[in-house]
Amino acid sequence: MLCKMTPDAMSLDTIGRNDPCPCGSGKKFKHCHGRTSVPAQEATYFRNRRLDAESGELLMKFARKQFGDEALKLAWEEYYLSDEIPFGMSGPDADSFTRWFTFNWQPEGEETLAELFLAEKGSKLEPDLHRFIDATLHSPYSLYQTISVNPGTGLTLRDILRKREVHVTEKSASMILEKGHILLARVVELDGISFFMGTGAVVISPGYLDPVLTLRGVLEKVGPLIDGAVSSETLLEHEEDLREAYFDIEDEQQNQRLEIRNTDGDPLAFHTLMYEISSFDRTFSALKDLEQKATGSTDSELLAEAKKTKAGQPTKLVLHWLKPAKKGALGGNTSLATLTISKTRLVVEVNSEQRSKRIQKEIKKRLGDDAVLLRTTVKSQEGIMKEAEKEEARGKPVRESEHDRLMRESPEARAFMKEMMEKHWADWPDTSLPALRGMTPRKATKHPEGRELLESLLMEFDLRNQEQDDKFLRVDTAKLRKKLGMDKKSGTSK
Repeated sequence: MLCKMTPDAMSLDTIGRNDPCPCGSGKKFKHCHGRTSVPAQEATYFRNRRLDAESGELLMKFARKQFGDEALKLAWEEYYLSDEIPFGMSGPDADSFTRWFTFNWQPEGEETLAELFLAEKGSKLEPDLHRFIDATLHSPYSLYQTISVNPGTGLTLRDILRKREVHVTEKSASMILEKGHILLARVVELDGISFFMGTGAVVISPGYLDPVLTLRGVLEKVGPLIDGAVSSETLLEHEEDLREAYFDIEDEQQNQRLEIRNTDGDPLAFHTLMYEISSFDRTFSALKDLEQKATGSTDSELLAEAKKTKAGQPTKLVLHWLKPAKKGALGGNTSLATLTISKTRLVVEVNSEQRSKRIQKEIKKRLGDDAVLLRTTVKSQEGIMKEAEKEEARGKPVRESEHDRLMRESPEARAFMKEMMEKHWADWPDTSLPALRGMTPRKATKHPEGRELLESLLMEFDLRNQEQDDKFLRVDTAKLRKKLGMDKKSGTSK
């Protein structure tokens, strides 16, 4: 039986060893959490989690009794705002849905399931359980960004919509979330402890803060503001709009991961063209200037890289179709295709359908009937990703790309890339960025929402740095923050 004493009547810091434990076990504090020197606040957290489990069980039982087993399926479609998501209570979405179902679903269109339950059963409930359900009912979902993490203990979050910070006591989520992550969540505060009571199943990248700020701007216009920010009442009233925006961002994030383009802006699709050719010399003579126009290399310099017979006759050579860099532009020539010439074969590799068509026209114009296209192989970026995943699942190493090999083996290439990267990040603070709504990072620091977007973008860089094995390619965000005057506390939560 849950203890009727609550910390409302006694400070958490002054609980005596002979007082009932706040966790609700019914034991004295010294024989429960006090025995293991657990702070009273943590005992209260455990108490709240017990109330969470008990209320969930009671509300689910009430729902089945009042509305039948079909209630879950009906609510599932309402939750996702669609009838196209397969129903399932064992997947990663089950917990997110269950929390929404028990406290937000409105089976009769007016009152939530929890409100109907309290109206019928509330007078018979233990006071702590009644307070827990009521507190959850009055706590809206919002969109939060992780500011700091204490793994296994808790997190500090910024409520983006209500412009405030909150510390959440949380065990499991604090082992998963990282600084910068954005999540849909309901945070409930009870007896000085804030905790999650429902979170979206998918974590949003810091790079998607802009649509959240757009949503905030809309909500600020539809309801009264509290201290210049969206009120809890507005969030409760527009819960469905908030959920719909979250799902839209989730879809955009998923689609963006799959949509990668080359430097011409074309969707990546890797084409391999195999030609039968009449001779090595004829093909080399016809195609050599695809590289020479950009590099100025002589025939001898190009052929020096060829494989040769003992007699010195070239048998295999790799040429690059290069687009010369614009005068004064950052970086070097752009590689449009790789052409491998052997005695009887020409193999061309390009990374888009558009480039495939262009190189075919060039080869036809230069070689005519001396080059016959035998076959074309196409791999989409999605197909390559799936292939790499299969190789990884079999324990096979993913093949090293030509770029990675070059960067590993060539000191000259790394020196050039280092110089190029240093120039890029030196110019970055004064470069207009789409991610900052066209503002430069320096200008964004002077604009309230621009500063929020900039801080989130820097957190995105920090997350990418963790995934980047090559230290050479990591972004020095501390240096950027210092250069932009953001090395002190930014105050974006104000």
